[in-house]
Amino acid sequence: MCSMFRVMFGVLILALVLVLTAGSVVHAGALQPPEGRKTRVAVVMTEGAVVIDYAGPWEVFENVHTGEGDMGQQMPFELYTVGRDRQAIHTSGGMKPGMTVVPDYGFADAPAPDVVVVGAQSGDDQLGPWLRKVHEQHALIMSVCTGAFRVAQAGLLDGKPATTHHASLQRLANQYPRIAVRSSVRYVESDPLILTAGGLSSGIDSALHVVELYYGPKVAQATADYMEYQGQGWKTNTGAGEPKQVLPTIPLAYRDHETVWQGTFLPDYPKPKPEMPVVLHLALVDGQYRGTIDAPTESMVGEPLDEVRVDHGGIHFTLASENGPVDFSGTMTAKKISGNVTHGGSSAPLTLSKATPASQASQ
Repeated sequence: MCSMFRVMFGVLILALVLVLTAGSVVHAGALQPPEGRKTRVAVVMTEGAVVIDYAGPWEVFENVHTGEGDMGQQMPFELYTVGRDRQAIHTSGGMKPGMTVVPDYGFADAPAPDVVVVGAQSGDDQLGPWLRKVHEQHALIMSVCTGAFRVAQAGLLDGKPATTHHASLQRLANQYPRIAVRSSVRYVESDPLILTAGGLSSGIDSALHVVELYYGPKVAQATADYMEYQGQGWKTNTGAGEPKQVLPTIPLAYRDHETVWQGTFLPDYPKPKPEMPVVLHLALVDGQYRGTIDAPTESMVGEPLDEVRVDHGGIHFTLASENGPVDFSGTMTAKKISGNVTHGGSSAPLTLSKATPASQASQ
């Protein structure tokens, strides 16, 4: 009885506060839920979707209770998955395919969402047009980890701040130099209807922030408490290290003066297969050479190079990797770079020919 009395008393006090402040139900955040239905959250699922990137935000939205109305009314979010179609995809799974997931809808027939979650995944050629469409319809787009690349690919981040997984910040800045890439934050409000979160668990903080925008800090805190989530990033938005803007390795102003070199690398040399096309970008910036490298078949674009040295007809650079540094040393002429790639005690030849940069092709 005492417990019931306390609950009833709490409800009466809440109602009195609402009447005194606005005369009707007021949502403390900057986002307004739709009238007459639940807030729809579409979670994008294409091949290789990283589990925590979608499962973390899913659990946040699933466990929100506003304390208003019956149980159905207290749980204000309606969640569903959307992909290219209703064909099964595999999530991330390390060295093998992960869980099998069948999206609830395809991009062509999904209900119009209010919130879209885009985690790290391979993407799809239909994803970009769909993201542009729902953004025009005022859906809030929330990327997690390298899902920011999918949003950037759709052209929705040009001229805006954004973040991604800390290991991909430089690559995002290199691949999309018009984005103001920020480090050491849990999430960035890229515009009023786009949030980009850092890696993995940052998606939980970003989702809690969205809950706060809809229903205020008390509901967001209650959700975190129910999940037994003790992270404070959704409130402080601070990550490891000092926040700063990550500038492109080759600044945009120097792109018209860069040189581009193309060739094919044989990772299993001396075997002739597989072949890995590579593209090297070099530019002299403030008297010092800088470079990036692309391996499109490996989904690697804009990887920054370290220790780039070009002098006396020679060239050297290093590419950082999870398995230790990859070094290249060789000779350089006006039209060709030729040398050897060394890694872990093994060596393989690499020859690159000078090409016309895309930024100069139309000039």
